[in-house]
Amino acid sequence: MKKDAIIKIVSIQTTDEGRDTAEMTVAGTVCHENGTSVIEYIEDNEETGKERTSLTVTDKATVSIVREGQFSSEMCVEKSRRHHTYYKTPYGEFTMGIYGNDVNWFRNGKNSVLKLKYTLDFNNGYVSENSMNIYIEEKQ
Repeated sequence: MKKDAIIKIVSIQTTDEGRDTAEMTVAGTVCHENGTSVIEYIEDNEETGKERTSLTVTDKATVSIVREGQFSSEMCVEKSRRHHTYYKTPYGEFTMGIYGNDVNWFRNGKNSVLKLKYTLDFNNGYVSENSMNIYIEEKQ
C-alpha cells in the first residue's frame, strides 16, 4: 500500500574539478510489498521543470532509478556490478555507465534510509564519484 512520505536527499558528486553537495526535501510516496520497496517523488526544478523520480529497491544490493523529464534516464545501481544505460537530454542522448560501489537499505518502522555510492561515466569517459543518502519518513 502506498503511503505519503517526506523524502530528504543528500547527494555528493566528486569530479576532477572538485566536490559538489546538494540537499533537498520533497513530499513523495513509499510502498513496501513482497520484499520490494518503491519510493517516488516529483522535483520542481527551476531550470528543467518537473522531473519525476522512482527508486525501486529489489533487494539490499540493487536499486533501479528512473527519472522522467527534460533529462531522463534509467539507472541500475548494484553493488560490485557495472551497468550501461542511456541518458537523454535536450541536446542529445549519451551512453552512461554506472558502477555500484556500495548499496545499503535500512528499514525501521516508518523510517527508511537508502545509501548509494557509485561511479558514473559518459561515453566510456570517467565523470564522477557519487554518493546519495535518501531518508524516508512515512507519514501517519
